[in-house]
Amino acid sequence: MKFTNEISELVYQDYRCIEPKDYQERIRFFEHNRSDINQLPYEMRLEISIEYTVALFEVGEYYQYLKYVDKLLEITIEDSVFSIDGDDIYQELLFRKGCALHNVVDFYAADHIFSELIKIDKTNKTYQQVFHQNKVSQLRYEGQKFRSLTIILLMITGVMIGVQLLIIHPFFEHLVSGFEWCRNIIFGFALFSIIYQELSIRWISKRRIAQLTKKK
Repeated sequence: MKFTNEISELVYQDYRCIEPKDYQERIRFFEHNRSDINQLPYEMRLEISIEYTVALFEVGEYYQYLKYVDKLLEITIEDSVFSIDGDDIYQELLFRKGCALHNVVDFYAADHIFSELIKIDKTNKTYQQVFHQNKVSQLRYEGQKFRSLTIILLMITGVMIGVQLLIIHPFFEHLVSGFEWCRNIIFGFALFSIIYQELSIRWISKRRIAQLTKKK
């Protein structure tokens, strides 16, 4: 058993020699030495597991990150693991979970995570920024049908320009004024719709942030 522990501790020393930003090597090392890592003392094992999970996020393995992060979040709460190397590990993991959810287009789950983070730290501008970005994406997703209608209207105006040049001007000169008036109304409505939707989305997002950061 002592020999096994010595091997495991050597593995830990080798792991610590890996550059902090070399996420691919951290992942490779963990996956090739999983059994030895499992023999390490609890604190060392937890430290490596957290860094491995963070590395998955940093290389874009979002689904893999989401597979492991919930268990680590439970452990940090149950065992009162508040910080590692001065970082609030719970918030770090939760923040990355929200970003991972956003990146896999689960905007609703990400919205909940970022809302909770803002409640934890109401002055954190990064939390507010990612909440805003996710909320904008979420509301745009919800407004896809409306946006599709707007695109159709713009396409109609394009077709109308072609009709005007090829048919109305050469053969129906007396209809030009009314045709242009109709085309401009459709184009103006489409343009107004785009601007209105974007402004509404951003206003809703900012209002929600104000609600979350409001002091009780």
